[in-house]
Amino acid sequence: MESIYPILEQLLLMAVLISLGFYLKRSGKINQAAEKGIAELTIDIAFPALIFTNIVKDFNLNLLKRYLIIPLSSFIITASSILIILLIAKLFRYSKNESKEIAFVSSFSNNIFVGAPIAIAIFGAQGLIIAIFYDFGMHLVVWSLGVWLLNSSGQKKKINFFKNIFSAPIVALLFSIAVVILGVEVPQTLINISENIGNITVPLAMIFIGLKLAQSRFKDLLGNKKIYLVSFLRLLLIPILVYLGTGLFALPELYRGVITILASMPVFATSPVIMQKYGHKGDLASEAIFATIVFMIFTLPFFIFMIV
Repeated sequence: MESIYPILEQLLLMAVLISLGFYLKRSGKINQAAEKGIAELTIDIAFPALIFTNIVKDFNLNLLKRYLIIPLSSFIITASSILIILLIAKLFRYSKNESKEIAFVSSFSNNIFVGAPIAIAIFGAQGLIIAIFYDFGMHLVVWSLGVWLLNSSGQKKKINFFKNIFSAPIVALLFSIAVVILGVEVPQTLINISENIGNITVPLAMIFIGLKLAQSRFKDLLGNKKIYLVSFLRLLLIPILVYLGTGLFALPELYRGVITILASMPVFATSPVIMQKYGHKGDLASEAIFATIVFMIFTLPFFIFMIV
C-alpha cells in the first residue's frame, strides 16, 4: 500500500466494468440465461482457479498458522453483528419477525463477488487469501445461527449444513492448502493455466454486479425505511465497530485492513434465496443488495482512507 493511486486505478477499472455490465443488460445484449452462466463461471470455475493459483504460489505453512485467526474472527464478528442488530431493530419497534429478517440481511457481507476483488486491488494476493478465510468463517454463521434465526420464526426446514458450507471456492481453498501441506510439486504449466483462468474473475464479477444493478429501480427504494436502516447497519455501523474492535487486539495491520474492508461490503448476494427457502420473503434482501451496492460508492472510500 505504498500509494493510493494504484488502488484508485483498480477502483476506476471496477467502475468501468460495472458500467459495462449495466449497459449490456439495459441494451438487451445479455439475457437471463447468459447472466446465470456468468455467475456460475465466476463462482464455480474462475474464482476457484484464482484461489488455487494464489495459494500455490504465495502460501506456506507459517502463513496457514497465522491465518487461522481469520475465520475465528469472522465467526465472532458475524455472530456479534446479529445480536447487536437484533437489539437495534427492537429499539426501532420492529416486530420479532421483522427484526430477525433485518438482522439476517444486515449481518452478512458479500465477500466473494465484491469483497475479494477489492481486497486484491488494495492488498494483493494476501488480501484474496484472507478474504476466503474470512468468508469461510462467515458461512459457518450463515448456515448455523443465521438459518436457525430464520427457522425459528418461519416454517421448519432441514438444513444440509456441510453441503452449504463447502461451496466451490471453499473446496478450492481446502484443496490448495492440502497441496501446500503435502508438498506436492505443481507443474508450472498447470499454474499458468490456472492463473489465466483466474484472471477473468474480477472482470466477470464486476460485470455481473452491473447486470444486477440494471434490473433494479432505485426510485422504488426511496420510501422504504428498512432499506435505509439496513444500509446504515451494513455499510457504516458494522465496519466502524469492526475497525474499532480489531484495534483492541494485537492483529497485524494487514488483517485489520482486510477484515474492515470486508465488513464494509454490501449485503450477501444469496440472502434472498436463503430467506425464501426458510419461509421468509426475499424482497427486503433483494432491494438491500441493490441499495448497498449503490451506497457503497460513497461509504467505501471512507474506509479505504482509514486503512491505507
